[in-house]
Amino acid sequence: MKMWCLLCRSLVKNAFQTLVLLMFANNAFADDPKNFQFESIVSTDEMQKVIQENFPLGSSKASLRKQFVSEGSATLKLHPTQAGVEKYIYDINLCSYYIWRWNISADYDANDHLLQAYVNGEPVFASGKQKKNVDTFAKTGKAAILKMQRPRPEAVKGEKELAFIMLDADGDPSTIDDQVLNGGGPTRADPFNMGFVHVYINVEPWRSIFDFDAAEKIVNYQGDCAKVDEFYAHH
Repeated sequence: MKMWCLLCRSLVKNAFQTLVLLMFANNAFADDPKNFQFESIVSTDEMQKVIQENFPLGSSKASLRKQFVSEGSATLKLHPTQAGVEKYIYDINLCSYYIWRWNISADYDANDHLLQAYVNGEPVFASGKQKKNVDTFAKTGKAAILKMQRPRPEAVKGEKELAFIMLDADGDPSTIDDQVLNGGGPTRADPFNMGFVHVYINVEPWRSIFDFDAAEKIVNYQGDCAKVDEFYAHH
């Protein structure tokens, strides 16, 4: 949390630069989708916009897999219990201060058409399926509140553990379809300016930045980590 507060001081200073990068990323994608890289999308708001503009409801599963898996090199994970539900996860090591996770998940109908997309567990389309109603959890009589941590040992200079609180309707962590979590995470994959702390509320763990599935690899930040170290040494 301290790290994000320090980085927020540069938010105004970097505002114009951020706008230019956003325009460049969106234009580059529009001109040539094959150029898509997860690193070209810096913020969660940008990713929401990319999906809204390029993959409206009804889009094919093949088109999302093409961008995020074939072109973006994300790791494909099928939901272990729900048919037609899958996710594309991509991890970036921000100079060992934080391991950023993109968790893009999607629900498809029986004909492999998009019903809803999620960015780190947050629904993209207002007209699609929304988050679970946690009021039904309490009615089970077995609900448990669990304090949990997602280890990120690669972040040796910063956030090595991500803490969250999980509500489990049947009190059994091994059954994942009746779980939601509350936790916080940054909004930008930029070690110089990680935005603000977004509080995820009633997000399914499997769709979140806290899920325990491993990406096939953790990609290194494309910038100069020596400059990042220097930045933190003076803040």
